[in-house]
Amino acid sequence: MSKVTILNSHDIGTLLDIPAVIQVVKDAYAEKATKDGEIWPMVYNAFSETADTDIRSGFLKSKGIFGNKELTWFGNNSKKGLPELHGAVTLYSSETGAPEAFINAPALTGFRTGAAGAVATKALANPNTETLLMVGAGGQAAYQIMAQICVLPELKQVLIYDPMSSENAGKFVQELPQKLTTLFADNVQTNQPTLAAKIKEQIKHIKFIAASNIIEATKNSQVIVTATPSTKPLIKAKWIQPGTHINAIGADMEGKQELDTQLYQNARAFADDLDQASEVGETQNPIKENVIKKDDVTEIGNVIAKKVAGRQDPKEITIFDSTGIALQDLEAANLALQRAKQFNVGVVVDL
Repeated sequence: MSKVTILNSHDIGTLLDIPAVIQVVKDAYAEKATKDGEIWPMVYNAFSETADTDIRSGFLKSKGIFGNKELTWFGNNSKKGLPELHGAVTLYSSETGAPEAFINAPALTGFRTGAAGAVATKALANPNTETLLMVGAGGQAAYQIMAQICVLPELKQVLIYDPMSSENAGKFVQELPQKLTTLFADNVQTNQPTLAAKIKEQIKHIKFIAASNIIEATKNSQVIVTATPSTKPLIKAKWIQPGTHINAIGADMEGKQELDTQLYQNARAFADDLDQASEVGETQNPIKENVIKKDDVTEIGNVIAKKVAGRQDPKEITIFDSTGIALQDLEAANLALQRAKQFNVGVVVDL
């Protein structure tokens, strides 16, 4: 029999903190670039226009684990009083093949996706950025904002624009400072108390503003994060100022789009996985329109591994396309598992 650790969403919220996840996601990108990590082919199936599932899997050689994440989206679940996202991350020992953990995937995904944007911002954005624009006020927004706060020490204001509802943006802004503190900053306390105090103090001095004018918000921001299900461009090229960095998070299937393809004419383009990004990410759109070629895009892991330079000029525009890779999930899941063992969290069962 094998002893397997089961971690639910509450366990994940207790065990993980954004700064630590940023570090392991950074490791995942580097491992992909140096071949210390392997990504296996993604499996995707659409049951209907409102329901799909995908399976991402891979192997972390240095950690001695392999595994997969299956995440399902059933858009009509909200009408049934159920979450739209379900799924699990399963970890296995690469020495014995025995299963080691079964972990709530939606909870883990929030942390690792927020961390992904932060890794790119740290590598590509101007470090003296004072204004962040968050486009989208859905479930991912708080994770993205908290992660950006962790890597932008000079941040003074965060603008939130929701293309679906300005009222929703206003409500989100009212709840955000408390949510950032209780859900994220407090979590850091156990593992990094000095950093936790610094983050809480930083949150107190940041102005969170619901933006009603996307044009003005874009022009006034040095870092922009988009996390929406949009199928048409929300950010136009003519609004972007020199020196801006953009994290495109929302596009994860064919037909999705958040950015004007003309943005890519005068920007350096990066992605987490080149093949995946060019097929289902934001990168698919400028390639289809022949604005750029696939070879014009650099994988972020090559920047992290110091094979390619990051930002080279304070005035250059940079774009990072985050589609999500298995190594992120495996690194974050392994972090949760190791902390679960350390703090005796979760349920251990014999299979």
